[in-house]
Amino acid sequence: MPFGGRGVRRTAIASAALLVGVAGLAGCGTDRTAQGQKDGGTSAAPASDDSSADEENPLPLAGQHWDIWELSVGGSGLKRAPRGAAWVKFDGAGKASGNFGCHEFRAKADIKGDTVTVRDRETLPGPDGGKSCDAQHLGYEKDVQQVLDGKLKVTTNYSWVNLTDSHGSKLVLHKHRPFPLVGTEWDITKLSYMDEEWPIYDRAPGIGKVYVVLDEDGTFHGNFGCNDYRGKAEIGPKTITFSQAEPTTDKRCSKAVMSREEEVRERFDQTVGYQLGPDWLLGTTHPYDNLATGFVAGAKGKR
Repeated sequence: MPFGGRGVRRTAIASAALLVGVAGLAGCGTDRTAQGQKDGGTSAAPASDDSSADEENPLPLAGQHWDIWELSVGGSGLKRAPRGAAWVKFDGAGKASGNFGCHEFRAKADIKGDTVTVRDRETLPGPDGGKSCDAQHLGYEKDVQQVLDGKLKVTTNYSWVNLTDSHGSKLVLHKHRPFPLVGTEWDITKLSYMDEEWPIYDRAPGIGKVYVVLDEDGTFHGNFGCNDYRGKAEIGPKTITFSQAEPTTDKRCSKAVMSREEEVRERFDQTVGYQLGPDWLLGTTHPYDNLATGFVAGAKGKR
């Protein structure tokens, strides 16, 4: 077991682009400096951080797919959504639909001026009836259900929207603009084994950028820390089967880097179940293997 006993526990995963997006959020109660220090974001702020520009270019509430990125209940601090937790879409014709985090829903939603009134909600089973939801997702779902009900004031800030109720509880929405699975350069940021995760550079000083690109012709290419690699990638609805991962260069790096490169290569020579977020990709053999191995990746660049 690699790095066994180090106590590196699995945490909610967000790529650098998402962390920076929240760090640059204006008008949502998030302190940019404090958030950047807490999450370790190092990238630049969003392209538009000018309030006057945001007011001139607000995104309409209706017609967009909104990820429920954060929430605050009863004036409490902002609570970050677990990965792939919740979303909502207003059709502009009196209806809303989405996912609370584990279960889907539909409701009536009347948009008038700077308010939206959500009523007559109906909770529906999720893809697996919510059976795969853990305590974190269930807890977040309960909070979303509490806030997304009744009359809510709408405030917009470029690609962000706040929905606030009369008690000060708030949902922070972000426009869902996902990176495609195929063709995106996915930077590998972490490796995982069972319930442990560790940064790609941990115990591998001097390692180069580790990334992978899934190509349209059923292959993949990238760099695993020292050498370039190519292989095959058969993409299904829930799994990716990587095979024939072979180096296309013959560089020699330090022993630590070469060891880490081999760990990465092993993860791209197996079948993994995958989750795709707006700008993150998670791959793991679980539940296909009791000794699950996997990786965490973020999309290069931002939209």
